[in-house]
Amino acid sequence: KSYILTGEEATLIHNENVNKLLSMPEEEIIQEREKIIAELDPGIVRFLQDRRKKEEKTNKVDVNMVKDSDCDAIKFTDSVSKFKLEDLNEVKELAYKYPHMDVVEDDKLKWIGELPNEVKIPKDPYPARFNFEGRLLPYCDKGEGVLQGLYNHGDEPERPGYSLQELIQLSRSTVLQQRVIAVNTLANIMANASNYDECFDMPLLPALLEADTFLLLRFSLDDPAQPVVAAAAAAISNLIVNHLDELCLDVLLGTPLGIQQPSFGVVLDVSKEDVAELKDQELLKLDMIKGALRTDLLTRIKYILVDLSTEPVEIKHMLKTITRIARHSYETADMVFKCPGLLAKVRTLVDKGDEGSYYPEALKLFRILSARSNSLAATIASEFRILEAIFSFIAGDRAQSHPETMQLILESFYIWQTFLSYNISLETICQLTPVLLRLLDAHCGLTDLNGANSDLEHGTALVSTFSCAAKLKPGIIAQAIPMLLNCTRKWLIQYEQGMSKSFQASKLVGASLNFFTYSFSDFDSSIELFSILENIFNKSSFTHAIQRLRKYSWLIRGKIVSCPENLPCLGSVPPTVQEESSLPFVYALATYLLRSKKLTLIDAFINNEEVTKYIIDVLKGENVRLLSGHWYARQEIYLLVQLVHLYVIAEIKENEAVYHKLAFTLLISIQSGDKYLLSDIISKAIFNTKFFRPDVEVVSLKMQELHLENDNGVDKQQLLTKALEDIKQIESCYTGELGLEGLVTPWPPITLTGLLNSTQCALPSDWIFMPILRLYNNQRKDENSAEIAVRCLQWFIILEELFPEVTTCLNVTAKYCRLCCVYLAGNDLYRDVTPLLELALHHIMKYSSQLDFEGSIPGLTSFYDFYREVLEQFAFSSYGDHVFGKYVLVPLAQKYNIKYKKLIWSEMSAVLRALSTPVNCVNMEFYLEPLETDQDLLMTYLRTMATERIREFWCPVLYKVAVHHVSRYVKEKSDKFAQLLQTRIDSLGNQVLKELLLN
Repeated sequence: KSYILTGEEATLIHNENVNKLLSMPEEEIIQEREKIIAELDPGIVRFLQDRRKKEEKTNKVDVNMVKDSDCDAIKFTDSVSKFKLEDLNEVKELAYKYPHMDVVEDDKLKWIGELPNEVKIPKDPYPARFNFEGRLLPYCDKGEGVLQGLYNHGDEPERPGYSLQELIQLSRSTVLQQRVIAVNTLANIMANASNYDECFDMPLLPALLEADTFLLLRFSLDDPAQPVVAAAAAAISNLIVNHLDELCLDVLLGTPLGIQQPSFGVVLDVSKEDVAELKDQELLKLDMIKGALRTDLLTRIKYILVDLSTEPVEIKHMLKTITRIARHSYETADMVFKCPGLLAKVRTLVDKGDEGSYYPEALKLFRILSARSNSLAATIASEFRILEAIFSFIAGDRAQSHPETMQLILESFYIWQTFLSYNISLETICQLTPVLLRLLDAHCGLTDLNGANSDLEHGTALVSTFSCAAKLKPGIIAQAIPMLLNCTRKWLIQYEQGMSKSFQASKLVGASLNFFTYSFSDFDSSIELFSILENIFNKSSFTHAIQRLRKYSWLIRGKIVSCPENLPCLGSVPPTVQEESSLPFVYALATYLLRSKKLTLIDAFINNEEVTKYIIDVLKGENVRLLSGHWYARQEIYLLVQLVHLYVIAEIKENEAVYHKLAFTLLISIQSGDKYLLSDIISKAIFNTKFFRPDVEVVSLKMQELHLENDNGVDKQQLLTKALEDIKQIESCYTGELGLEGLVTPWPPITLTGLLNSTQCALPSDWIFMPILRLYNNQRKDENSAEIAVRCLQWFIILEELFPEVTTCLNVTAKYCRLCCVYLAGNDLYRDVTPLLELALHHIMKYSSQLDFEGSIPGLTSFYDFYREVLEQFAFSSYGDHVFGKYVLVPLAQKYNIKYKKLIWSEMSAVLRALSTPVNCVNMEFYLEPLETDQDLLMTYLRTMATERIREFWCPVLYKVAVHHVSRYVKEKSDKFAQLLQTRIDSLGNQVLKELLLN
């Protein structure tokens, strides 16, 4: 009988042993017994003998005999399950028989207990735990994770999964399998990170970056074990590559702007010398990609690709990593290009690899590099013979049965389009025309809008390639026009019939219309397509398309998701690429109509109620300017620009205000990378007389209501009328001052990648004051300063009178400061524009309740310093100008900070000698109420009047203010200070002042 094992298995083993012994002779049994005893450790033999002797004693152990400390050591907190205590006692007895086992580790003994039946979720935040697939686990799973290996000896043994800290610690293990599991799990967590942003106090990806996870993974990439290297390659890729961004950018391919790429660089406000002195860890915190490159990441990747036996999935991860590095900036793309042997190896991956593997990611890398500059594209096309490979994919000669065949073909088309956009290899379109026509013929006969997405994507890539060629040289693809016309007719009819509402269908129809837009100079397709387009407008298909445009508009429903500053990304999935988005079709249709100038169709487009609703919804958005700075907004911004131009040439008069407001909104929404669009908006919309139809009599009545003083004999009722007459001169002034004169975009382009600052608005929101600000900064260096100031103020008055909604979005205090800059731009510049300045101030004071000199003022770091500068200029050059004085008086109203009053009454008291603005030119109520209670200021008032440094004749407004507040304080207050003032007044030698203050 066994005295070690228990249970049914022990009985079975015992019976087998008995049967075995019965079949053996006695001598053989004795020999085997002596042999076993000789081989066993003497200690074990004694243990077995002792165990046999204590059998009865052990079996009689009662639960009550076990010490409380033993129970505590083996029970789980909050658990009702307990161990077999007799087993525990036996273990403790055994502990003294073997080395290092004399101390009972109670914490470890808990691991043979049962899981608690119920675990309460804490109210406070708690560490996240993940399974091996990188999925976030619930706080407890009632034991389901036991069989998955998700319970471990960590800080929270009752919870399934592994925390980030545990995985990071495990990744440094000396055990290979543990390192592989840890790094693979980290890679999976990073792949899923964006799904869990709302579950954490801090988004997961920034937390990983902050924890220097990259350095950990970079060390793992140098691991001698191939499985660890593979896991590290996947983890680094998932850490720095935003796969959603890549997917969305790929979906946009085939749209008019889809071939262009964003730049994901970080603009560091640090000199190159300071960057060089930063430690790797510090640089990673500022710029992840540059920090990664400093760790020789590219060199290591090249070594892995060239010298190690890598699996296809590992190669794909590294290609994605290199692509993300190339997206950072031209500098990093150049580093990729110049890394010895790297691109040569990538080029071999374009061809058939080991085990029949192909890599669309390799073609994509070459496309992203080519989009960086025309010089890089030319070198890639010539040195790496990319065209040979892509033509074989397009023709269907290679990778026919490969699962990624379609992706290879699409990448081939789009890298070819990248070359064509630079006017590189344009002649190849002729060489491949037979193949392209064969493919086009297949689409014309077989591809319907309700077909497979892969067919629609292929058709879009094919047609948009023709469009690229037509944009450079329309006649080069003349052979394709008849077949393309048939395809376009077919797809337009299907679209009109509502066969498909998918984004891919919109892309295909849009690509077809874009082709005929670019080839319009050689072939007027409007005659062939007119009736079909007319049907589209007459039926509900166009209305439904605009409704879907509104529903999936980025500018209406877009949401910007924050991303780490040291690792920029696009951050969200735009609604414009959702399944039913119609943006590609609507954009292409608007562009086509603008090129064809068919007024009947244009009027039908503009007159559609849904179009107007769409524009109004865009204008109503509170974050339009913020959303317009996102890369995903570009195509929609281009569409809105087209709508403005369509309205300008349309023959309809309705909704003028809506489209004019749209033009103003676009002016401050277009990004610096698209600045060339502003020139046409300024000339064709902003200053277009179509939008200036004011009733002159109404304007005159408005001006009469102002009751403005005619200081210089100028009839201010004529100011607005004169400004409207000078609208062309105003346009010319702004075109020059805003740097839009002769501004064109180069074609072919120098680059297809956005600039680092391309998401900054080309013009500030207060662009109407830019000429004045330039005069202020240049200080009398312009010969035509007076004319510039006149035009700028005329424009400000026009906007305030006729289009007040344009300027209401501007900070009122900032507007006041910008107008003050006219006085600071030169000693006598303001004299030429005094009437305009007075009228401008009137419009500022209409919103006096919004003036706030203590808050943040755009463009100013300190209003106090700015106001001091204004006072100094007034004292130096005003000669008592009444309008200048009105500007000086604005911050001295009672509701504003007392420091401005103290400044002018003490340090800048020389101003009091010249501030002769009459009392009837200002609203005295602003300066008399509420009663002044500051004792220092009141004493300053009295002292200044007593010493006659201020007189009513010199400074009527402030003199009246001083008399009013001192007199009222003495009369209404009974404190010690009021008595002191009374005493000082009684001692005055100036009887006139004394009577004035006491009566």
